[in-house]
Amino acid sequence: MLYHEPEPLKSAMPLNGTIALWNARKISSTNIAVLEAMKWRLSPKSKRSKTEPFCVMDLGYVHDQYEHWEKTLPGVTPFYELVLAQGIPAARILFANPCKSPSDITFARNVGVNRLTFDNEAELHKIKQLFPESQLILRCFASDPSATYSLSAKFGAHPEASVRLLECAKSLRLNVIGVSFHIGSGARDPNAFEIAIESSRRIFDAGIRIGHSMRLLDIGGGFSESTFEDMAASIQRSLDFHFCDVNVELVAEPGRYFAAGAMTIACEIIARRDAKEAPPSAEEASNMLYLNDGVYGTFSSSLFEPSPHPRVLRASGVFYPQPAAGDQVKNILWGPTCDGVDCIAKDVELPERLTFGDWLYFPDMGVNYPCFLAFTDLMPAYSTCLATGFNGFASDREIIYISSNPLTIGFLTKANKIMYKEQTH
Repeated sequence: MLYHEPEPLKSAMPLNGTIALWNARKISSTNIAVLEAMKWRLSPKSKRSKTEPFCVMDLGYVHDQYEHWEKTLPGVTPFYELVLAQGIPAARILFANPCKSPSDITFARNVGVNRLTFDNEAELHKIKQLFPESQLILRCFASDPSATYSLSAKFGAHPEASVRLLECAKSLRLNVIGVSFHIGSGARDPNAFEIAIESSRRIFDAGIRIGHSMRLLDIGGGFSESTFEDMAASIQRSLDFHFCDVNVELVAEPGRYFAAGAMTIACEIIARRDAKEAPPSAEEASNMLYLNDGVYGTFSSSLFEPSPHPRVLRASGVFYPQPAAGDQVKNILWGPTCDGVDCIAKDVELPERLTFGDWLYFPDMGVNYPCFLAFTDLMPAYSTCLATGFNGFASDREIIYISSNPLTIGFLTKANKIMYKEQTH
């Protein structure tokens, strides 16, 4: 394996990080590729800081997820909110926040993003004043009570209110083109999609009766990898039953589905306190490991989420491609700040010998535009975007972009830097 230090390259879509390329014929597993990137990052061959946390982003995983989406939900097109700066045409963007500031509406008009959502009458009057030629999508109530994060308390018009809003939009001579819903982030119940799609068809028909040109259905996001197959089957059945007789554009807003499993975060243990040294207030005797990242960094949702579980990356100078063996003991993982709230996880079983200078890594910590994390059977979709500079710690994270899929290597070679490239002969 030959290593090359970064070389600047021109890019039409620069990435905010360094790039690592592997020959995909040799490294076909995402996990292996990620581990190789982290190992190189901490090796003497790398001139990068050895004391800062960093992230590894596998674009090959994202590509694989997209292919899986196309095979499983072939008629549903992913749309996005926050990709205008990446060169995505404005027509491919939905402004999916139903309650927007006047300046945001004006900005959308100026850049050509003309698909806006709404769920209240005041928003309609605001849009009438600022962007009357826009194409509107009515955000309707939908909910999965078992979802990690419910959005129904904040957004979505109930069926009765939806009809009144469609009538109001017609009286204001505004153009409503469709219906949207979001059953919640990290949804688990496939029946919630069936209920939402059935309700959407009734509202869709009401819009047609009122005189709107209804032609779009946005089924939202919240998809997680572990439940996607069941969700997709439920969605497809419902769409085939309720929307088989109309010509409708089907779109979705997947965030965590694409991003969650693509990101891995590596952290150094900067201090250790043995269980016997735990303060009297400790709930139970546990070793305490202090990391160089915490809840004010990329673990902010640990304050209200099930805890992430790390794996050993390097201990006593030895790298562990497989889970490290040895006596497992309970640990409390603390962040680096002075705040007692800065606790990443409790009751984390790790090898007893871990101490300062060793490294842990947290898989499935995907970063993307959605703003919440979910663990257990779900995976996070919000991590680095929520980092802060509290206590003087840096909020930015180095992101190493890699590809475990040969079809995305071409994209990486057009990015702004190459960290290293494996040569084959």
